[in-house]
Amino acid sequence: MNERIKLLAEQAGFSFKYKTAPDEMNPGHKLKDLKKFAELIVKECANVAADHEALDIYEEIREHFGVEE
Repeated sequence: MNERIKLLAEQAGFSFKYKTAPDEMNPGHKLKDLKKFAELIVKECANVAADHEALDIYEEIREHFGVEE
């Protein structure tokens, strides 16, 4: 798993088991955790566009996914 994605998942409340397989997620994550994870990914993508001065794409990404500033 990509380390950046893993970090975003952890920020959203996901946790990982390291005893068996490093990429195995614990069961029982809530829908709100998944929503937060998705929002973090969308914000990250929009920020990449903004960093490259593609502000129209930045706005379009955030608008398309309904992510607030």
